[in-house]
Amino acid sequence: MNSRLIPTSGGINLFLTYSDMPEPDAETILFIHGYPDTQISWQRQMDYFRKKYRVAAFDTRGSGKSSSPIDRSGYSANELTNDVQTVIDFLVGKEGKVHLVGHDWGSIISWTFLSTGENQKRVFSFSAVTCPHPMMFYRNVFGKLFSLEPNRIAEGGSQLVRSFYILLFQLPFLPEFLWETFTKEIWSIILEQGDIPEDDPMRKLTPEEILARTKNSVNLYREAMQGGVVPLPKNPFDVPISVFIPEDDVVLTPELYDGMESYVKNLKTYRIQANHWVHKERPDWFNKSLEEFLKFSVRGKSKTQ
Repeated sequence: MNSRLIPTSGGINLFLTYSDMPEPDAETILFIHGYPDTQISWQRQMDYFRKKYRVAAFDTRGSGKSSSPIDRSGYSANELTNDVQTVIDFLVGKEGKVHLVGHDWGSIISWTFLSTGENQKRVFSFSAVTCPHPMMFYRNVFGKLFSLEPNRIAEGGSQLVRSFYILLFQLPFLPEFLWETFTKEIWSIILEQGDIPEDDPMRKLTPEEILARTKNSVNLYREAMQGGVVPLPKNPFDVPISVFIPEDDVVLTPELYDGMESYVKNLKTYRIQANHWVHKERPDWFNKSLEEFLKFSVRGKSKTQ
């Protein structure tokens, strides 16, 4: 595997890891991790797909070995999508395409990137792992809360309870203080609640490595709430899209994905009894399912499931 720093906007350097081309005409898969993670989250996927694809993953700004913006504005939607554009340009040139795969915040960044119609020309397909479009998140939480329908109100309320940490992260100084003071304790809770496998690298991190994944990136959530929600595009997404929905997700309820078929023309959904880090908990199933989708998406055969 190769690694290097890629300069992007705002004086930020992104730490990118990528494989050589297994074949001259091999397609490229770009994996984007979530919070609180780094590109190492995709280790099982990188090892599996590098035999047939060129694979790549980078630490998002503020995480891992990438540099951090000095304030909240450095995590704006424009900055995050520009990072994706910069990495794609490096990997496949100004006209090339990639398969985009995002987990958690990586999905949010990818949805945001594709919400600009021109950017859809840069991808063969997109796979969203455990996260709907951010606008659908708001609609399926707050829309249901104010629907006057008991069942829908309960669904919205359930997700709101699970999202308590998003509100906590809006407070100044406190989240950073908690991470610095109770690093191991909070990390242990995340590992257990998320059903992270016992042999996963996340269980072997030092306090310094944990803080490199968590502390600075709190500003992602602040900017997401205070900087405005990215709207859905006027027309449904043309790009083939797969969505992986773990039924036991401790962070996001399955009901958050309601209505996706109305804004994705070519949608395939995968549901499984698993937790938030489904690609870690069920890597064999995930890799084979993703491989199936990648093959059909390029051939134009993907269809709603």
